[in-house]
Amino acid sequence: MNKDYKVSIRYFLLMSLMLLLTGIWMLLLHTSLSVDGFSNYYVQKSVFGLLEVATPHLFAMGTVIFILTHFLSLNRRNSSFESKLTIALFTVMIVSNLSGFIITEQTTYLVWVKIISTVLFLVFSLLSMWRVFLRTS
Repeated sequence: MNKDYKVSIRYFLLMSLMLLLTGIWMLLLHTSLSVDGFSNYYVQKSVFGLLEVATPHLFAMGTVIFILTHFLSLNRRNSSFESKLTIALFTVMIVSNLSGFIITEQTTYLVWVKIISTVLFLVFSLLSMWRVFLRTS
């Protein structure tokens, strides 16, 4: 792989890592990563408020994941694990963003869907970034 490609891909990975870290920080500030925090944050929002949160997240997260998974598939030795990782990453991103709409005062147990999908999104993102980093080294 060309040195210039490696530098630009690593820069993208660094910026994506910083984006994930600030996302985690904001999540902790808003919800304290607790069931009550998530419940309070999402129950008090109107549908319009939920759309204001979900729309830019779907666009930005989808774009970053699209680029990341394309870097992941650049190598000819793309494994079935990486294909499954790509599908899982897109799936948990969509579930994480849309699950805020199903959290109500009566269905606070659905907060677990949001928490689990968010944590899985972070894990799968970091795993994908690690795999891309290993390919550029």
